[in-house]
Amino acid sequence: MLWNRLSYFVELILFIPFSPILIQLGKNLRKNITRLTPFSEAIVHKSHSAKSKILIIGESTAAGVGASSVEKTISSQVFHQLKKAHDIYNLGKNGLRAFQLKKLYTKGNPEDLTKIDIVIILIGANDCFNFTSPGKFQSALSEFLEEITSIGSVKKIIIPTIPPVNQFPAIPSLIRFFLGWHRSILAREILHLKTKFSLVDFENSSEKFPKNFFAPDGIHPSDLGYELLAKQISDKIQ
Repeated sequence: MLWNRLSYFVELILFIPFSPILIQLGKNLRKNITRLTPFSEAIVHKSHSAKSKILIIGESTAAGVGASSVEKTISSQVFHQLKKAHDIYNLGKNGLRAFQLKKLYTKGNPEDLTKIDIVIILIGANDCFNFTSPGKFQSALSEFLEEITSIGSVKKIIIPTIPPVNQFPAIPSLIRFFLGWHRSILAREILHLKTKFSLVDFENSSEKFPKNFFAPDGIHPSDLGYELLAKQISDKIQ
C-alpha cells in the first residue's frame, strides 16, 4: 500500500496551490446546493417468509437522500427487486464517514441484527469530500468489518462502488478532479481490505453515469439512480 500512501501525499502537494480557489468554490457550492429530504434513515422491510436478513448501512444513499419517496429508496428497491423474499434493515445517516459506521450500527442495533446474513455498506463519498487519509479510512472500515464479522452469522458483505463523486454535475470540474483522485485512493484501500476479509465483495467501477442518474441537487442519486444501484446489489444476492 506504499504506492497508495505516496499517491495521497502527491495529491496533497498538488492541492495546496489550488486551495484558495477550491475553498471558495466549496463555499459557493454549500451556499447554493438544494437540500433534499432523507427518506430512509431507519426503516425495516419485513418478508412473510424471509430467506435471510439483510442490513443496509451507510451514508446519504442509505438514508434515501435524492429519492422522491420512501418507495424509491435503495432499501425499498432492493426489497422489491428480491421479490420481498428477505427481511431488510436499513440504517442511514446523511454526511456519514467510515469512522462513524460502528456508532451508527451500535446505536440502531435491534436484537434482530445479531443474526444478519448479508451486510451492504454504502460509504466513501463523504470521506472523499473530507479527503480522509487512506490510513484512517482503512482503519475505520476495518474496525467496522471486524465488528460485523464477529456476529458469526454474516455470510456476505457487499460494498458497492464508491459513489462517483468525480461525476457529480453540481460540483465544479476542478473539485471533481481532486475528488476523482481521492476516490481512486480510497477504492484501493477497500481492495486491500478484501485480502483480509474474504466475505467482502467490492468492485472498483469506473462506469460513466448519465445525467438522469442524479437527483435535482446534482449530487445524490435520483429514483433511476437508486433503481440502478439496487439492481447492482440485488444481482449479487440472487
